[in-house]
Amino acid sequence: MTRKPSPAVFRSEELDLFLKGRIGQHGKFLKWIEDMEKVLKENMFAGDQVKKDRIPHYYIQRYGVNNLFRYEHPEGYRSCYVVSYVDGVGVCPNILDMLSHDQYNKIFGYKKR
Repeated sequence: MTRKPSPAVFRSEELDLFLKGRIGQHGKFLKWIEDMEKVLKENMFAGDQVKKDRIPHYYIQRYGVNNLFRYEHPEGYRSCYVVSYVDGVGVCPNILDMLSHDQYNKIFGYKKR
């Protein structure tokens, strides 16, 4: 996919609540999200695009998404984000969550071996 800078990067309210609820580990998760925001500011398509037919119903029902990207963090954590138009700003990524490897596998329907 083409490299495209973003005018802004947003976070979901749920992600902000997650970060606030992780007092002991807050620094690690916050740093990962801030690093992700820097990368997405330079290239909003830096993550791996999830094929439309593989977008979990969880994201469709919860956020009404029609596109989804995943971004890998250290220690097996992942974040999913969407790229959408924001009035007065333009096309921007919106980071939806921070998931452990197990949470990610459950939402995407992957089974443990």
